[in-house]
Amino acid sequence: MLAIVIDIGGDMRRNIKGRKPRKNKNKKKRFGAYVFILIAVLSLSFIFVYTYLDKQILPIVVAMSQLKIKTIATQSINDAVRRTLAEKDINTDELVTYFYNEKGEIVSCGIDTITINEICADVIDKIAEEVDKYADETIPIPSGNLIGSNIFANTGPNIEVEILPFGTATINYDREFKSTGINQINHRVWLNIETTMQVVVPLASEKVTVAQQVTLVDRIISGTVPPNYVNVPDKNILDVAPGGFDN
Repeated sequence: MLAIVIDIGGDMRRNIKGRKPRKNKNKKKRFGAYVFILIAVLSLSFIFVYTYLDKQILPIVVAMSQLKIKTIATQSINDAVRRTLAEKDINTDELVTYFYNEKGEIVSCGIDTITINEICADVIDKIAEEVDKYADETIPIPSGNLIGSNIFANTGPNIEVEILPFGTATINYDREFKSTGINQINHRVWLNIETTMQVVVPLASEKVTVAQQVTLVDRIISGTVPPNYVNVPDKNILDVAPGGFDN
């Protein structure tokens, strides 16, 4: 007799074995989807945080840094001028000489440009020395100040802002005669000083230029106003050269 044997179990095993790779493929697809979603969420979060910092926080940090660095630059300029005048033992009243006629009227004036130029050169050197004191230093800004609330002001971890000298200072002097009343003239001689520094904050840097006038001579001259007084609109400036008061 011929016997026919049907191996049903073998077929079932083959079917079951055939399904297992499909499950692995589905798992890989789901894992890839999770990774894609995670990367997308992280990317969007980074963009949001960067935009928030760039538009909201960074301008506040830069503005506060500028205020602090302007104070430092102004102090450096003042200290440089003070040290220069002290070391040279200069009496600023001696920088200008007035010449009078027999009536006691000023006929001309002279400015000691040599001494003033020496002052300018020394001030430039000393500004560089003063600014170098702050090289590689940082300014701590409390993070609570960035919220804009008085309650959290000067609280929280500090944001360190780095200070860097940038370029060199420039200096020149100027003079002015200005009418201050009847038969009175204000004579001034001053230095125009400009220095540039750089603040480096996270994600940005900013150059800050500070300009300052430092008065050397500020004198009120009493007497008859010269007939050749020049009235410049809105300024009332009388700029005098030697012999400028001659009648």
